[in-house]
Amino acid sequence: MKIAICDDEMHFMDALCPLLEQWAKECGIKLTLYRFTNGDDLIAAHQSECMDLIFLDIIMPLLSGLDVARELRNMNQNVPIVFLTSSKEFAVDSYEVKALNYLIKPVDQTKLFLTLDDFLKTFSLPKAFFTAKTADGFCRIVIADVDYLEAQNKQVLVHLTNGRTIAIRELFSKCAEVFSPENGFCCCHRSYIVNLSNVERFSKTEVTTSHNAVIPISRNNYAAFKETYFNHMFE
Repeated sequence: MKIAICDDEMHFMDALCPLLEQWAKECGIKLTLYRFTNGDDLIAAHQSECMDLIFLDIIMPLLSGLDVARELRNMNQNVPIVFLTSSKEFAVDSYEVKALNYLIKPVDQTKLFLTLDDFLKTFSLPKAFFTAKTADGFCRIVIADVDYLEAQNKQVLVHLTNGRTIAIRELFSKCAEVFSPENGFCCCHRSYIVNLSNVERFSKTEVTTSHNAVIPISRNNYAAFKETYFNHMFE
């Protein structure tokens, strides 16, 4: 498990790290900690390392913790974030970026461990994901969260079930290997792959997903799509 701490107060990180290591040891988890004193370094590192959890101080010079969180969300990074601060005045703002929790400094060990335990319940769920290249670095896409994929010029647009779209720099053929019938997807057109579980209805010319997306079916792909869809439904 990879956990990042971003705080401009070194003494606070010195106190927090042993607590995180103690929790990981008690849970039998192999833990790697990353320490950052500014948001820019954290953002750059997360693009290549894909952190599992981030502890983020809200009050920092230059980029505040909220600014860093907004930047991560704008990059389509859904990494869980726990805000750290000595003031309660930012609690409401933390909901804007869908923070996992909000802890007041100095951090109480019991509250910290409860937060980590809650995170572990989600982290432990087996979720298949695809790590893809983007213009900014890399992002982790949970396969079940994908509604459909669309090849566009030299990139692939990944349309998520929550309405967001991620532009990735991967070959469409590589995506087809990951988003395959075995994983519940089907290529209905040379430029489109759809999540079969989200198909609301289809005709010989188009698919409508439960999220109101309308995707073309090519004449050459219709028979194979129909067979794959019903095989998936009967499974």
